[in-house]
This record gives sequence, structure tokens and C-alpha cells, in this order.
Amino acid sequence: MINGKKIVALCTYRIHDSQVFTFITEFNDLLKKLDSALFVYAINAEIGNRCGFLAETSVYDLIPFDKVDLVVIMDEKIKSRETVLKIIGNAKKADIPVIVIDGDYEDVFTVNFDYRTGFETVVRHVIEDHGSIRPHFMAGKRNNKYSIERFEVFKEVLADNNIPYDDSMLSYGDFWSVPSRAATEEILKRDVLPDAIICANDIMAINVCDVLTTHMKMVPGEVMVTGFDGLDEASLATPGVTTAKCSSIDLARAVIEAVKDAFEGKPVRHIDVVPEFLPNESCGCPRCAPSAISAVHSFNNRFYHHQDDLHIMQDFTSRIISSESLEDCLDYLRSPISNNMCIVLDAACLNEEVNYFLEDTDTDEKVLIYDSYIDEDRVTPFDMDCVVPHLDELLEKGYPLIFNALEYMRKSPGFICYSFTGYEMIDYSKTASLTSTISMGLGSYINMRYQLFIRDKIQRMYQNDALTGLYTRLAFYSKYEDLKEDPSNMGKDVTVIMADLNGLKKINDTLGHSAGDKAIKAVASRLKENCPEDALCLRHGGDEMVALILGPCDPDKIKAGIDEGLKKDTERLGIMVSASIGVYVTKFDNELDLNKAINCADEQMYKIKKQSR
Repeated sequence: MINGKKIVALCTYRIHDSQVFTFITEFNDLLKKLDSALFVYAINAEIGNRCGFLAETSVYDLIPFDKVDLVVIMDEKIKSRETVLKIIGNAKKADIPVIVIDGDYEDVFTVNFDYRTGFETVVRHVIEDHGSIRPHFMAGKRNNKYSIERFEVFKEVLADNNIPYDDSMLSYGDFWSVPSRAATEEILKRDVLPDAIICANDIMAINVCDVLTTHMKMVPGEVMVTGFDGLDEASLATPGVTTAKCSSIDLARAVIEAVKDAFEGKPVRHIDVVPEFLPNESCGCPRCAPSAISAVHSFNNRFYHHQDDLHIMQDFTSRIISSESLEDCLDYLRSPISNNMCIVLDAACLNEEVNYFLEDTDTDEKVLIYDSYIDEDRVTPFDMDCVVPHLDELLEKGYPLIFNALEYMRKSPGFICYSFTGYEMIDYSKTASLTSTISMGLGSYINMRYQLFIRDKIQRMYQNDALTGLYTRLAFYSKYEDLKEDPSNMGKDVTVIMADLNGLKKINDTLGHSAGDKAIKAVASRLKENCPEDALCLRHGGDEMVALILGPCDPDKIKAGIDEGLKKDTERLGIMVSASIGVYVTKFDNELDLNKAINCADEQMYKIKKQSR
């Protein structure tokens, strides 16, 4: 319970599906009369069509069981018994009642469509009211429980009407267009056609009608066709398809009765909802299309908005991916298409030194990176106990909160919460695409930042000596070639300085190689800090350092600065650190032999080293 309101969590799939959308709108309005609020946790990809773990199902882990008073699960929409059992288990641990829609589970309220009775009405209408004597059944998938049940109903009605069954009266359309069309083509090869094709759902019925009419067969004149499910498309088809509608409004009203029982602590029970029979042209009845105009208007709106949004979302994704900084990324997120939402990520996502999608990042720390209700683009820590920002305000508006898990490379880096202020199918229909767009954009951005970190790290390893930080030989000569490609450098003075640590062997022999490394590093640091910022500094050998300075400089001042710095290092390290320094000055041009110049500086250095000895 939050702010005196009881919270109902709905676990479902594809809120833009017309049946789910209608259920949510009706259910939410009924809940408001009970002074309750609805949180919707939805996946957008069908689990049954994905291999392995589906990261999107992590959205169900977002349910705040310490605040939720009831969980409602649309089992047939989720299509994963394992996932549903996990949700039920978590709810029971928190002692929260559960209502399952279209599922068979123990110790929970169940509200199911009575598909058997609804389908039997359709079959009896064709055989008993229209007198079919050669009916054919277009089944769904072979091992699907609903397909099997409808096949059993078909055979029972045949037996009741003394029509003998044989296997030629059965085809499989797998509940979908392509296989149902192929099955119809096979039926058309027969010498005697069935006088009715009774389909297990509307999608198959619509396609069966289309194949028959393409082959100049009259529907229903030569072959009657029926469907089941009550899709809007069935009433809009030509001919209109006879079906039985599984009304989402009736379902919501039945579920609300179970909600009342659960809130009052009554024992679990089962409620049946009988589908509404809708006779239509495909069986020979008058056309029935009461909602055709509004449905066409809705489809048109969704189609044209979808076309516009596709282009916007493609640009949206590319901008996020190509962001050069997190600030740019957050700036691109602020867009008209990302209104009415907030985005929460795992804090580990923003650590560019971690390969988030391939490494185990076990942390509960969350950050809010985007909130359309504030103008600031900044990352702030987020406490999951808050559920979402501005929760109190959103609950007062009375519309469902819709949660989607982000998914990238089979991992969920966070979630989006949509909070629309109305029931618009266009808003609901774009959530799946928008979640996918943001998942791709942010996931690619996070991955890209890690790749850039690795690239820079490798580049540093390639061009910088690990001990001193000075250039390696390969990097030094590469930078030197870059200088030669700039015509403005020609004719300038070039100074080569060679610095060699004195007494390295003695330091190593008496104090150890660790002390020798400290002394080498001290010489390298003093050389670099006393040379101009754009000087090329190289670790030439074990204890030899080279600096190449293009343009005017004062070598004596550099040498004095190095000597003064090394005196301080001697006191700091407790090691006698000094260096012999040689200098060679010449002109920079294409004929300059860099190795010869370094050798000249080296000769000067050795003269000084001999003098110091």
C-alpha cells in the first residue's frame, strides 16, 4: 500500500496488443473505484519464440512486494510456466495474494475464459444451424493445449450430429498465416471440398478466406469459414468472419470480482468468462461490424504514427550511440518521443573500466539517468524503495505505471517506467519500439565507452613506457614523423637532450633493483617537467632518457632544473640520484638524421659523465 492506496501489480506481455490494452484501461478504471492503483510490468518479446534466458523477464523482479497488495498474472500472454511460477513464489513469500488469468495453478485465484464452451458454440452454429455435413477443422499447433481442446470439441459435436470423423477432416495451421495458407492450398487439391472450414483462431480463418477467394471459391457460398478469439481484424475482413470474442472488458470485470475477494481475505476460487458469440458473413449470417469505423481510425493512427516514429527512433538511437560523453548522451535522451518516462540503470553501467555486458557486475546500486518531469540532465543515485520518481504525483493522476526492462546482449542494465496521462493506444503501442530503441542506444553507448577505454589503454601501453611514462621508441619515432609532415616546422631549431642516470649499477647492487627503478623514474620525471610541454620525451635505454624539443629553448635552464629536482629526489628517496646530460642543437628539416642527432647528444653526455668521474 502506498499513500493509502492498495497497489495491484499486473504481469503481462505487449501492452499495445488490443486485447491487453482494452483489459488494462477497463481494469484500471475499475481499480480506481476501489481506491487502488495499477503497476504494469510488461515484456515485449514472446518468451516461447526466444532461445535461452530472456533478460526482459527481469522486469518482474522489479515488483516491490513490500508495497504491492495483489499480483495479477496473464499466464497465456507470458507463455512461460517457469516465469509465472517464479512470480507466484515471490508473491507467496511476501504473503501477497495472486490472481492468474488463463492459467491452471494451485492456491491462487484463477479467472479463465471458457474457451471450450465458446468454441463449441461456433462449431454447433456451423453444423446445427447452417447444416454443414462435410466440416473440416483447421487446428493450431499439434501439442498446444488449446488446439487439442478445440479439436476434442469438434469431434464431440460431430458425434452428437452423427457425422463420422476421419483424419481427412483435420489440418494444422499452427495458429498463424503462412502454415494456414499452405494447409488451405492442400485442401483445394481435393476432388470434393469441405463445405465448412472451422478454424481454431481468427488469424487462420482470415487467411483461409483469402486463399479460397483467390482461387475463386465463394465464401460462404461454397465453403463456410469460422474463426475464434474475436480479433478486430475479423470484423473488418471481407467477408466478415464468424467468431467468438474473448471480451477483455468482460475479463476485467471478472478479475475485479476476484480482486475484491482477495482484498477481503476470502478463500481462492475459480471464475469462468464465456466468450461472446459473433455470427458474421463467412458462415452465411448478416454482416456484424459494429466497431469498424472506430477500429479503422485506430489502425490508421497507429500505422502513420508508427511510420513517423520509426525514422525518429533510428536517428534517436544513432545519436545516443555516437555520444562523446555521458552529458551528450543525456542531452540526446531529452526528446519529444521520450516524454512521460524515467530511466533507471545499474550504476556499474557508467563505469567505463568495466565490461558490463560480459563481466559479472554484482551490485544493487542504481542511478536515475533520465526523468522527463525535470529539465536537468544529470545522474543521481536512486533508491529502489521509491519505485519511481514523483510516485505520489503519478498515483494521484490515476493512470497505470508501465514498467519495461531494458535489454542488451541478453542482459538487463536497467528499466524504463512510462507514466502516460490518458489511455491512448498510440502511446501504448510505441512503448515496445521505444524500449527497444533506448536499450539499443544505451547498450551500444555503454559498450562503446568501454571499447574506447580499452583502445586508449592499449594505446598508452603501446606508446608509453610502463616505468617512466615516457614514449617508447616506436611511439617516439611515430611522433617525430608527424612533425616532419608539418611544413611550418621546417627550419626551426631542434634541441636533443640526452640524460643518463649516474651510478645505476651501484644503486642496484647495494640497494636493489627497486631502488634503481625509483632513480630511473626520478630522472625521467625531472626531464619531462623541465622540458616544454610539447617536447617528445623517450626512454632510450635502461637508464638513458632523450628529449627532442622543436623551437627555441634554453638548454642550460633545462639542465639546471633537472639537477635541482634530482637533489630533492635524493633527499626524498634516500638514494643518491644524479644525471649526466648532453645537448645537441641543429636545424629541423627533411634531411635531419635523428639517430645521428641523438648520438651527438649522447657523445656530449659521455664527456660530461667522464668529467664527473
